[in-house]
Amino acid sequence: MDRMESTSSAFDRDPGGVPLPPPSMRDRDGLSALERKALYRVHTELPAMPASLVVQILLWPEKITDWARDESVTPALVYNMLGGFKPYHGLRERLAQRLGVTKGAVDHLIDARRQQPSTRRIPEPPEGFGTDDVSLGSPGDSNDQARSLPHEIASPTSDAQSKAGQADTTATPSAASDEDPPDGTAGSQTMLPL
Repeated sequence: MDRMESTSSAFDRDPGGVPLPPPSMRDRDGLSALERKALYRVHTELPAMPASLVVQILLWPEKITDWARDESVTPALVYNMLGGFKPYHGLRERLAQRLGVTKGAVDHLIDARRQQPSTRRIPEPPEGFGTDDVSLGSPGDSNDQARSLPHEIASPTSDAQSKAGQADTTATPSAASDEDPPDGTAGSQTMLPL
């Protein structure tokens, strides 16, 4: 039985079976859309990232575990320090030297309160959003005309008049919809049950 050659290999192979390097067009240059998005994400989310991730990015391609081994400490001790569980001031000083920053910068990275990631932040209201755009109502019957139509006053006589003229109002758009409401408030309002 013949074996099918895999076409999912990351490298092409020459007839002798030796892997060939990828073509030069596959070299990453940091300018692709994906790489630019990743860089932007790091830039915008850096204040929300844990200290261990920031240090790992700074140490790259070296790993935190490699640095810990070079410093003759366990990786768990380094992660405890970066998580703010124990201060380990001497180790913070050595990390600051390795990163080329002051110990105060490392202290701030570890001890300062992190921001919420942008995906978890409550968005600010858009420019020009006013409190009169939304009116909060109390819970009740959604069929209650006084609640569902805030600018009309429901009365038995107005209900009879509206039923009599219902065919006229449904066939043509109301000219009164462009005018301000009768109670003097501007803009349309939405009732939300509490």
